[in-house]
Amino acid sequence: MKTWLIMVMLLLLNACHPLTQMRSDELLNAVGTASISIQHGDTLEEKQLKAMRASKLEAYKELSEQVYGIRVSNLMKVDDQTLGEDRTLGMVDGIIRAAEVISSYPVGDSYVTELELNLRKMKEMAKYDESHHVPPNNVLIF
Repeated sequence: MKTWLIMVMLLLLNACHPLTQMRSDELLNAVGTASISIQHGDTLEEKQLKAMRASKLEAYKELSEQVYGIRVSNLMKVDDQTLGEDRTLGMVDGIIRAAEVISSYPVGDSYVTELELNLRKMKEMAKYDESHHVPPNNVLIF
């Protein structure tokens, strides 16, 4: 009985842990990869450069998903009780500031880019920078 009482007391003391002392993660990490061989280019160096850029963009997309979430839309058609068309679309939209490239390197036929984002630094930069509208993914502006 005494052991049971001690365990209950310890659980109650742990439950009273103040929220202000809990660790808050301000750093986010993301990894992007891109295949080298599928890139368009005349030389291996050109393909590697394009894969490097694609992997960096992929890592930024990963950070955007972590910060802003991902919008998932689905269209499903049923005709005469049979499934017809079934399409799912995922979309990420956001502005990432202050991300730093931690590392960028080839691994086999892929290029890998690792990014780190300090959320506090990103919020501070947003105070001093003008935000621009990001166009929908079907509109390209050059």
